Amino acid sequence: MNVKLSFARFFRHCPHGHSRRTLLLAFTLTILGMPFTPAFSPPLVNHLLSEDTLTIDIDCTQTSGTITPYAEINCGPLPIHYVKDGADLTEQYRNLGISCVRTHDFYGPTDVSEIFPRWNADPSLASSYNFTRSDRCITGIINAGCEVFYRLGESASDDPALREPPENFSKWAEICKHIVMHYNDGWNNGYHYNISYWEIWNEPDLSGFWNSTADEYYRLYHITATTLKEYNESLKIGGPCTSSIDNENFTEGFLRYVKTHNLPLDFFSWHLYADTPHDFFTASQKVRTMLDSYGFTECENINTEWNINILTPQRDKDNARNAAFTACTLTVFQDAAIDHAFRYRGTQDNNWLERLLGFDLGLFAYDGTYKTPALSYLAMHYMARDSPIRLATPPMDASKGITYLAGIAEDKANITVLITNFESEDTTCTLTITNLPWNGSYRAVHYLIDDRHHLEITGNETSLSNYTATFMLKRNTVQFIRLTNATSIPDEGPPVAPIPFLLRLRILDPFTRMLGILLLMLIFG
Repeated sequence: MNVKLSFARFFRHCPHGHSRRTLLLAFTLTILGMPFTPAFSPPLVNHLLSEDTLTIDIDCTQTSGTITPYAEINCGPLPIHYVKDGADLTEQYRNLGISCVRTHDFYGPTDVSEIFPRWNADPSLASSYNFTRSDRCITGIINAGCEVFYRLGESASDDPALREPPENFSKWAEICKHIVMHYNDGWNNGYHYNISYWEIWNEPDLSGFWNSTADEYYRLYHITATTLKEYNESLKIGGPCTSSIDNENFTEGFLRYVKTHNLPLDFFSWHLYADTPHDFFTASQKVRTMLDSYGFTECENINTEWNINILTPQRDKDNARNAAFTACTLTVFQDAAIDHAFRYRGTQDNNWLERLLGFDLGLFAYDGTYKTPALSYLAMHYMARDSPIRLATPPMDASKGITYLAGIAEDKANITVLITNFESEDTTCTLTITNLPWNGSYRAVHYLIDDRHHLEITGNETSLSNYTATFMLKRNTVQFIRLTNATSIPDEGPPVAPIPFLLRLRILDPFTRMLGILLLMLIFG
């Protein structure tokens, strides 16, 4: 069943608009030994400049708002309940500064069907509910110092009954209200966690989650949002949690319905698994423009699932390529008019077949070991914690694969620069920082993330003058530079999980793709 859940997620995250016929074609051509390049294959990122040079000039007197770490994630910190010897990631989440956890794909806990297991029961009675496993997950999030972003609905499942709309929308809304009561107002031996965000369902644009029409989802949202707001108008209610912002029914169609019926919409949620970080910028800007055009200018723009393209081989999900993708994306988010962005995901299943086929999207290994992309979150945490005031930087074009972000501390003790190269050519970079806030000496410490350096110090020097450095910004690397007159500097990154030899063999890519397609066909028909 757990393998099926992984394949279910793969199938629903194939880029929008491609059918099982495409999968069948890919499988057939692979069997015949013919090359197959799907229409959704990731494009190459444009190279930066023909001369491959980059100059970044920063003036410490020129500020530009504040830096947002976007340290939000799906699942965890407690391990998936069926994973033997799975690690509690509480300490790791604290180290990365994870601030909020979305309750999707715990595969049982926090799902409505587990909390209210007997549909014919009375939703007003405490005895109708079973909060045991859900309480453990929610309390684990709170104990890690994180806020809860509660998804009301169901996890990915191979149970077709969980893909059907509730039999009675009003009853389902009443159940959801009692879940709110339990976690926010102490009902049924509950808690006072003051959970603000409540998302209605998950990806209703996909039959794997919602085997019905868009109009039916509109009705569910209508009844549930109204019920929850009548109970507590301070709650933040939103949706539609669409897997594709190109689906008119769950973008403009949904907004038209909400506006026509004067329904509450505190946030609009959407998902994207992208080829390049710049895709997130264009998608987020599109959502913001769309919301504003319908008069929802105060509605928050929230991505509740993001990661690199699901078709990416597993090694490139776990190595420095995804670390560069992650750091570049976190930089792009700063100007993308997005309010929150939840990485999918923190915890993972310890399933060798899932990893062989490239379906493991976890930021950590099942035993709690960091993967290389987690180091980009650590670097961003250091930046937002120690130098949160954003410094102005030269204009950049993220579509070319190179991004940069700079910040300074409120007390001027630290200056941090994050420079990332995702899939662009090796580039000579000259970084100059002027009008430093110190009269005396300071330290300049260089950290590097690549496949051999795991946020490790590669340079540490003392200077008295304005800072200038020229270095090679190699493809799929992250440079973290700290200037400080303080006595302490950020810790280097922890060890990362090794990538097994089998996953490093590119020659196996066609065969693992073939196997994945075959299993998808067997499962989904």
